[in-house]
Amino acid sequence: MVLSDRLAQLTRAGVLDRHRVPGWPPRVRYTLREQGRALVPVLHSMWEWGTARRQESR
Repeated sequence: MVLSDRLAQLTRAGVLDRHRVPGWPPRVRYTLREQGRALVPVLHSMWEWGTARRQESR
């Protein structure tokens, strides 16, 4: 799956908002919605868990 597909899925799921940025070349910006912000602590915990496991394996 490519990034654009994943971003479209997250937008449809209500995790992200997609905003067009004026100007040239055409660009878009993504921001977290309430559901996305609710995932931040979970993702942070997963990152800490992965970092600890990586350090253990060294």
